[in-house]
Amino acid sequence: MIDSQGTHHTTPLLALVSSILSFPPQATANEFDQLRANLSGYCPLSQFALLGYGGSGLKWVYEFGLPPSLREQVKADPERMMEALLHLKEDAGWCLLPVENGAITWLLAKTEPAEQPTLHLLLECLAHRLSESQAGAHLGEEASPFINHQPDWQQKVESLARIMRLANTLPPQALYAQLDAAARFILGVQDFILLHLEERGVDLVYPERCEHSDAELMALCHRNHPVEAERQGLFWSSHPLRLQRNYFAHLMLSSRAPPGADERLLVDFLKGQLTMVMELQRIRDQLVDYNSEETLNQRLHQLRQANLRLQKQLKRHQELERKLQFDALHDPLTRLPNRACLMTRLEQSMKHFHRYKSPGFTLIFIDIDHFKAVNDRLGHNVGDLLLKEFALRLGTCIRQNDMVARLGGDEFVINLDNSMDEANINPVLNRLVERHSTPFHILGNELPISMSIGVAMVTEQTSDISQLLHQADLAMYQAKRNGRNRIVVYSEECSSQAWLSPEYELKQALAERRIIPYFQPLIRLKDSRLVGLEVMARWLTPEGALKDAFDFIPLAEQCGLILELDRHILRHTCQQLSNWLGQIGSSQFKVALNLSGKHLANHELVEQLLAIVQESGLSPRYLVFEFNERELSRQDGNTLTILHELRARGIQISLDDFGTGFSSLNALFHYPVDYIKVDDSFTHRMLQSPKDLAMIRAMRDISQDLGFHLVVEGIENQAEYQKLIELGCELGQGRFIAPPMQGIDIPPLLGRPIPVKR
Repeated sequence: MIDSQGTHHTTPLLALVSSILSFPPQATANEFDQLRANLSGYCPLSQFALLGYGGSGLKWVYEFGLPPSLREQVKADPERMMEALLHLKEDAGWCLLPVENGAITWLLAKTEPAEQPTLHLLLECLAHRLSESQAGAHLGEEASPFINHQPDWQQKVESLARIMRLANTLPPQALYAQLDAAARFILGVQDFILLHLEERGVDLVYPERCEHSDAELMALCHRNHPVEAERQGLFWSSHPLRLQRNYFAHLMLSSRAPPGADERLLVDFLKGQLTMVMELQRIRDQLVDYNSEETLNQRLHQLRQANLRLQKQLKRHQELERKLQFDALHDPLTRLPNRACLMTRLEQSMKHFHRYKSPGFTLIFIDIDHFKAVNDRLGHNVGDLLLKEFALRLGTCIRQNDMVARLGGDEFVINLDNSMDEANINPVLNRLVERHSTPFHILGNELPISMSIGVAMVTEQTSDISQLLHQADLAMYQAKRNGRNRIVVYSEECSSQAWLSPEYELKQALAERRIIPYFQPLIRLKDSRLVGLEVMARWLTPEGALKDAFDFIPLAEQCGLILELDRHILRHTCQQLSNWLGQIGSSQFKVALNLSGKHLANHELVEQLLAIVQESGLSPRYLVFEFNERELSRQDGNTLTILHELRARGIQISLDDFGTGFSSLNALFHYPVDYIKVDDSFTHRMLQSPKDLAMIRAMRDISQDLGFHLVVEGIENQAEYQKLIELGCELGQGRFIAPPMQGIDIPPLLGRPIPVKR
């Protein structure tokens, strides 16, 4: 290592830099050996090599000390070798530098870790030298060759050369003073000035003070070419000094008489030598600064600060990961395990039961009677609060190893672990009835409720979890048919009346075209302009009531009708959209449809969707297909290919319920998406939860950086709406903006701002 006291006097640094800067373009093996030996005088080299291209491809132009595996790999597998070189560690003493403009492309060397900074700076000089020599250029400005043919000038040249050889031992100002004295004696100069030319003045390098003003000196300098002029009886010449074609200083000389041809030749020599000396000084200053105690302490402080920042970022990342994992497996309203969490638990229990024939388990399917009437009469806010209180009471009824989960809407399932007889089941059922016999008090409303409960126990004939869950569902539905507010244990009688089940009613509704699309407006938040619509399926019952999607989509998934339902809604939507376009002409708005990820299982299923669009005559550019983030992660390897195919056909892709999956950020980079939709649970909690607010900010920033459109769902009140505008979120939807509407109500809104209270 080179220190501030200049400990390496046996091999002067100037001589080393000089040999590097004059290294020949077409060097022989002996010249490479000599270069390596010179470098080793400062930084002991265990390995040294130059990599480049020849007639047969990549090859070692010169190598010393390389292991046989690395020498041979250049021919066997050059790509893997280059990847290995790029991963070499600097803190192990490695230096790898690129070389431009020719056959040699890389410099590779290894020294002791403590010497690596010194070696790196020296190899920088060598890389620049090789780059310029390969491009046909040269470093600095060489002395005129005519000096060699003027014997009477040899002593003058040698005088300057002797001073230059002191560059490694003299401080810069002392060296420049020696050159000043020599120039006055040899060239008869009056002024010897070194300076940096800056935009608003000059920065003197030597001398420290000057009797000439900055304005006078600037008038005599030009960055690109020499200047000669007479001022007040003095003949001035200024010479820009360049290093690697870049300006870095000026040499200014004045004399009583104009310089002759011989003086000009000697000035050429002086310029070349000064260029080398000043580059040497730059390297020494960098090394001194790099190895100073103050710099080391500063770097240590920076490393500590960086380590603290990384620890904080890691902690935030771990907290966010835990939150995302929890949200992926829990219902956002009640914080109970959701369907995905329940199914995972049940699959494990089923595998254990079939393997060991014990312990058995039981499912209790619970549905709140007349819950829709509560929502219709008192509003969704009261309904949500009732569900939360109901979930809390359910939690008090189960045992330690049991699980209560919310499937959706007002449906809950209890998994009774290790229970296959009445002695284990009845106490839980009794607690359910007893603890829910007391009315709930929600926002001043007294709400007595009853439940329809279905019970199904696993048996050796149970093939899978879906079958057991379906049996509990049939038993619950039988309880409703029997008058509600009762418990039914699954039996063959429940299956014999399956034609009365919700599954049968859903099939009938599809056949009779009573599953219809409603449309919720999507606006640009900054100006309330309608930019799109989201399709929401509704079930029109024979009694004329409308069922929301969450009341029957889980049922469609469970009984295998979801793909047929999606195709039915897509067909209706295309027809409706074609009618609108016939009324208003071409438009820029988009219509988004929620589709099951099961459509992505194979190309045939996707082609069925595309065929519906093609038959309608509608341009695919109007459509956005939305897929749930968690569903996408459960599909196979075809998913990515099929999503790319949909986009190639003109259909855009939206990632729904973003932020609730295990690997939300990975999904953004993995899947080709155009929109990301923030799950409404974040919207509902953001005003009370700083973490949820931070999540929305992060999603906003990510969407802007990666070029996605961000849609915030579930805007239910003025405060949420105003906060999202303050955050700069792009798009939004929710009941505060506009509820889902029938198709006939949409045309008056197209191309106009939605009236929203601000």
